[in-house]
Amino acid sequence: ADLMLRMVNLMVDSYLDLRKQLTTSLDHWQAELLNPHTRFNNWTSLMSARNELHTLEDLCEEQHDAMQEWLDTLREQPLGQSTQSERDGLVARSRDVIEHIERVVHHVRRLEQSAETVVQIHFSAQSNRTNDIMRTLTALTAVFLPLNLITGFFGMNFETFPFIHSTNGLWWTLGSMVCIAATMGLLFWRKRYLARTGR
Repeated sequence: ADLMLRMVNLMVDSYLDLRKQLTTSLDHWQAELLNPHTRFNNWTSLMSARNELHTLEDLCEEQHDAMQEWLDTLREQPLGQSTQSERDGLVARSRDVIEHIERVVHHVRRLEQSAETVVQIHFSAQSNRTNDIMRTLTALTAVFLPLNLITGFFGMNFETFPFIHSTNGLWWTLGSMVCIAATMGLLFWRKRYLARTGR
């Protein structure tokens, strides 16, 4: 029993080493996911790390159940040749192993939750950036829409059109178009539709 507990404890300690490696990898990927200047395309490695976390969690839960069942059996069986102090030592060591397993499960679940949270933050940031781009493009379209209307209006082939035969008609039209564009641009800038967000 003592040898079995030592072996299980050694396995659980190796899980802790694996957890450290996965933590390092996930921290690196989280930094890449949250960096707005890089395009993250390492989804295969991230999903395989999540699968490894799931496998580790399943292993730990199975070992936890087996250790708990063995501990219950140890408490219920008669003393026989072993003394009370030996049994108490085995119970204490079993509880220690179970506590190590629970600690690994806790860390694994925390890592899974952290990975899921950072992926959600990544997609929220992507959506926010897309919304900013669409807002800017919409504002620019709204600025150029009246200018297109004016040029289309004066592009009609009617002889009795105002300003058509005037020598200053072109300059009045250009001036009004610049004023309209500047006014709408200033309005959208003040409403922060064209402002650069500080990210």
